[in-house]
Amino acid sequence: MQSIFRRKLIAPALSVILFVFILAACGQVAPNSSGPIFTDPLVKIALLSDDAFITTLFYEAIALEPRLNQADTQVHIGFWSLYPNRAHLIVLLDDINNYSSTLEAIQRAIWDEGTTTATSKQYPSYITMNHEYWYERAAGSGGTVTIEGKTYTDPYPVTSTQADLIWGLYSQRYTDMSTLIHQATGKTVEAWCFVQGARAVRIFYSFELPELVTIEALGDVIVNFALTTEASWQNPAQWVVGTTNAPTPEP
Repeated sequence: MQSIFRRKLIAPALSVILFVFILAACGQVAPNSSGPIFTDPLVKIALLSDDAFITTLFYEAIALEPRLNQADTQVHIGFWSLYPNRAHLIVLLDDINNYSSTLEAIQRAIWDEGTTTATSKQYPSYITMNHEYWYERAAGSGGTVTIEGKTYTDPYPVTSTQADLIWGLYSQRYTDMSTLIHQATGKTVEAWCFVQGARAVRIFYSFELPELVTIEALGDVIVNFALTTEASWQNPAQWVVGTTNAPTPEP
């Protein structure tokens, strides 16, 4: 898996769009406009493994929230693992995005789904990922899969290992946006992690945390781990800082 390295944001939008179009046009089948998208998992893995996808996500994010590309905006990036922690992260993200002060920098918080917790602000790539139904397809058998009560023939059967890898790679590329955001805003990104009780084999510890270690070493992100489920981003006593202080995961 590739890790992001420091570089100038010079990838032209046209080349990124062309790259995505070429990959997406090959190995992708949609039965109708509202049904699932049956993308070849090998095509998706190739797309998500390339650093160009980091720029794709970044452009999607700034299209939804231009202030992510504005000097002096303080950007916060959220992480969760173990489903109950998702709700705690949502509270924190909403609190940041609803915060306003004339005395401080603009505060904006994003997560792997979008630039706010509203579905109207989801990244197009995240919407596509959900319409590809990776885990549902991995649970299929005999070349068929049942999605929302309807049975389909899957032209590109998916394994559970591939489904985990696809979501893991997507999460890594989302994490990697921290470097581009730091370059655009001039401010170190603040990462907030609710991962109490999370398992070592799940996405955060397997994919996101290793990427955060790399980006932290570049000075692009400060990583905070919640000590309580009610931790507030404005109360430093409720957090520990640094990837070396990540909670010990469950086996």
